Amino acid sequence: MLAVLKRYMMAFFFLLIVIVLMLIGTLGVKSFGDKMFKDSGINMEPRGQRINQ
Repeated sequence: MLAVLKRYMMAFFFLLIVIVLMLIGTLGVKSFGDKMFKDSGINMEPRGQRINQ
């Protein structure tokens, strides 16, 4: 088991780096989109609001 871990340790390390970078990128894009949407001044409501009333 230790031999397998030593063999693939670098691959696991790069995989962890890729996962972390993808999470940071996703959260950054979401934050940017939310900020841009908030600054536009558009008020969105779900479609169900009109149907229920």
